[in-house]
Amino acid sequence: MEKPLFVARERELAKLHTYLSRAMEAHGSACFVIGEAGSGKTTLVTEFARQAQEMVPELAVAVGQSDAHTGMGDAHLPFREVLGQLTGDVEIKLAQGAITEENAGRLRRLLALSGQALVDLGPDLIGVFVPGAGLATRAGAFVAEKAGWLDKLEKLADKRQPKPHSANEGIEQSHIFEQYANVLCRLSEKNPLLVVLDDLQWADEASIGLLFRLARRIEHHRILLLGTYRPEEVALGREGGRHPMEKVVAELKRYHGDIFVDLEQSEESEGWAFVNHLLDSEPNGLGKDFRQKLFRHTGGHPLFTIELLRSLQERGDLVRDNRDCWVQGPDLAWEAMPERVEGVIEERIGRLENEMLEMLQVGSVEGEDFTAEVAARVMSADVRTQIRRLSAELERRHRLVRAKGIRRLSPSGQRLSQYRFQHNLFRTYLYGELDEIERVYLHEEVGTVLEELYGSKADEILVQLASHFDQAGLAEKALHYLSRAGDQAANRYANTEAARYFSRALELIPDLRPETSSPKGLDQRYALLLARENIYARTGEREAQKQDLDVLCHLAELSGDEARRAEVSLRQARFSEMVGDYPAALGVLEEAVQAARLAGDISQEARALQSMGFILWRKGDYHESGEISQKALGLARRADLKNVEAHALQNLAVVHWRLGEPDTARSYGKKCLEHSRSIGDRRAITKAFSILGNIELQHGELNTAKKCYEKCLRNDIEMGDRRGEAMARGNLGIVAAIQGDFSSATENFRQVGSIFHEMGDLNSEARAWGHMGLNAGVQGDYERGRASFERALQIYRQIGDRQGQVWIQTMLCRLLETVGERTLAEGHVREALSLSQEIGVQDMEAIAWTAQARLYEKDGALDKADHAYMEGLRIHQEIQNESEQAGDLAGLARVALAKGDRLRAGRLVEEILSYAQKGPIKATADEPFEIYLTCYRVLQALDDPRAENVLNEAHRLLQEQAARISDPVLQRSYLENVPPHREILQEMAAWG
Repeated sequence: MEKPLFVARERELAKLHTYLSRAMEAHGSACFVIGEAGSGKTTLVTEFARQAQEMVPELAVAVGQSDAHTGMGDAHLPFREVLGQLTGDVEIKLAQGAITEENAGRLRRLLALSGQALVDLGPDLIGVFVPGAGLATRAGAFVAEKAGWLDKLEKLADKRQPKPHSANEGIEQSHIFEQYANVLCRLSEKNPLLVVLDDLQWADEASIGLLFRLARRIEHHRILLLGTYRPEEVALGREGGRHPMEKVVAELKRYHGDIFVDLEQSEESEGWAFVNHLLDSEPNGLGKDFRQKLFRHTGGHPLFTIELLRSLQERGDLVRDNRDCWVQGPDLAWEAMPERVEGVIEERIGRLENEMLEMLQVGSVEGEDFTAEVAARVMSADVRTQIRRLSAELERRHRLVRAKGIRRLSPSGQRLSQYRFQHNLFRTYLYGELDEIERVYLHEEVGTVLEELYGSKADEILVQLASHFDQAGLAEKALHYLSRAGDQAANRYANTEAARYFSRALELIPDLRPETSSPKGLDQRYALLLARENIYARTGEREAQKQDLDVLCHLAELSGDEARRAEVSLRQARFSEMVGDYPAALGVLEEAVQAARLAGDISQEARALQSMGFILWRKGDYHESGEISQKALGLARRADLKNVEAHALQNLAVVHWRLGEPDTARSYGKKCLEHSRSIGDRRAITKAFSILGNIELQHGELNTAKKCYEKCLRNDIEMGDRRGEAMARGNLGIVAAIQGDFSSATENFRQVGSIFHEMGDLNSEARAWGHMGLNAGVQGDYERGRASFERALQIYRQIGDRQGQVWIQTMLCRLLETVGERTLAEGHVREALSLSQEIGVQDMEAIAWTAQARLYEKDGALDKADHAYMEGLRIHQEIQNESEQAGDLAGLARVALAKGDRLRAGRLVEEILSYAQKGPIKATADEPFEIYLTCYRVLQALDDPRAENVLNEAHRLLQEQAARISDPVLQRSYLENVPPHREILQEMAAWG
């Protein structure tokens, strides 16, 4: 293949090499080469990749290309190509010249590592991004020795079968993105990676989302993401809205600064240099006058310059002299030359014979990439003749197309000879020359031929077939392929594309009125709405989801099918649960149970009962949840619904945990874990470990809880579940904070906040900020604690989460009181108390009363303090929260001592010490060491000899926790800045 001409661009190359150097030092990032069509983006990137491989011998380059005709609908197309090359599928890209033979060898040698990484970190990518069977075949051929991961790979390949509309609910798009990132990061540990993504202006939304996730994840890895796109295409937007690349580029620029190599901002000197380099790439006698005129006509634009120069050569305005050098011909007339590239294209195409022109027009209907066999069949022409014309005339002589390579379809062995227009502008021009009637006929013929050629392999071109038959006006066929394309996109977690296909298919059903549609039309509409509603449920588009549910409900009623009524009721219940309307969800589920029973459908009944059990324990109706979940468990076992059985077992574990029956809860949790492992449901496995960890945490078995949460974390990372990973890290942070390992707690909470910020989950991000503030305050770092609390409060107010607002304001009140900002503290606590009473959250109200009591105590308003502490104690006793009761009792004891009522203070301390007999005193809203200090002072006032023992115990625990703080500055702050800690040390010193 002819090597692409590359001239000038030294400055741009240098900038790209700067990005590469940073990436090689484990500072991975994304950058973009941008410019209009024909400005030389691909040529520049190709040359840079060649130079980069010479400079970095172990560098592997993978290239992904978006397609102008189908790219926006072909889910993850460029990233599927990239992962294919990283797993040894290099022949097509090698034939296209997108990669070199040297690079192809490097990619093949990566297969053992990439196969292992896929099995370990990206099992769900198999069958979605890379065909399992082909991967297993390549692995068997290239890997010399049989390895354990090969067996796993073959099993995974066998399992990855196409799924129906509703089957793909196990893993979310974010999990797939995370697995892809994990695989790339693992590969980069041995081989640095350069991932080239060409023509991103045509990329589907899912690919752009994956690009953004990767750019954020590779910051500490040897990976450079290099994309190209046309700014003018992005500026036009997409489907009436903002182009998804705009937001991604803006975010990446905010994080990384200058990430562009803009070919449109080249200086005039660079354009002039390009003209000179281009002319001098071949022997010539063209002087300064000619060069200046050429530059004046083209401005140094690469496409304009190259095409205009070739036009001059082809029509004889430039000729070769006796030394084989290009010189001006005798009749060169600048005024006759086209000034725009469209004119150049029109002139070049106008010289084609009719049969070649017709072949290109058929190709333009198929797309920027087209197939010789398709064009030949549409034209009723001989394939060999057409290929000869394409390769000899249109490629080598006219340079309008280039060969991409040959592929064979198995099992038929059908050969497909694939070509690409040299510039998409050629394809656009040819397609635009067809009138509406010609387009309709050609789309139908092209679609029919593609359908025949691909046969059982039609799944590979569902998007193309849907597009051709839709534009041909063949609604039934278009509907069929749109539905299948929607299923395929959903299985690839490309939610935006899936919803688009299902929506277009719904538009094609002839009669949009359900009452007058045919039975077939009703069934089609029902199936498509089910599929689209499931997509909206994933993406959180609640209004659209609600509209689809309303229509589904109407269709189910029209059909008179009880099974459909039950199915729709389950969907309605899911919607109500997602928006927090538990009463509505329970009402719908009761209807679903009745409909399922009338239909004799125990599968639907089991699902409905399991969902009821879940919502009931979320509401706090634990006894009723247990009864319903037991019924669901029995039905699930009868109907052999493994997944429903796992969730019912989890419900029962939670119920018995909440009812204070840890042994029974553990039993159900272990059964859930064992069952989930047997069916290979990784999400259910994680949930089982999570509830087991919660059980152990509540009962003080911190090390056991920590092991459970670590298993959750490991499993979530392997499946790419970022939300699950964040929850597990948050739980580990809580364990670390209780154990006094504040450094680990801080790091966990920081990572949790970062993950939820990336996901756009503001509620969870605010919760992470709250824990960071609490952790900082406990260490005496009040400035950092205050900043964290205020950030959390800002988010909670923004999203209208009043319960979260109360939680933060009570903690912020305590911190402000400690640093002496009494007025601000009073404002927060009053708002918190009012809000907690308004929303009826008892535990929050109790904590607010305790915070208010502390302010009264500091002000010397002892009667008011006594009343407020009693209110907090009353509520904490009602909800059986012993750790918080200890804090309220300590406050009441201090108030009694201040009022001179030593006997009452002593009785209150005895209650606290009864808790201490079970283990070290714990508290969440109040400092545990303040409780110890209170007990000590009351006992000392009563001349009770136990005072010294209490002080010694407090000092011992304080020193143990301080020893876990590795930072000496924070350790000193923990001991000296926190008032109760400082006072314990002072009392110990006084005792000598």
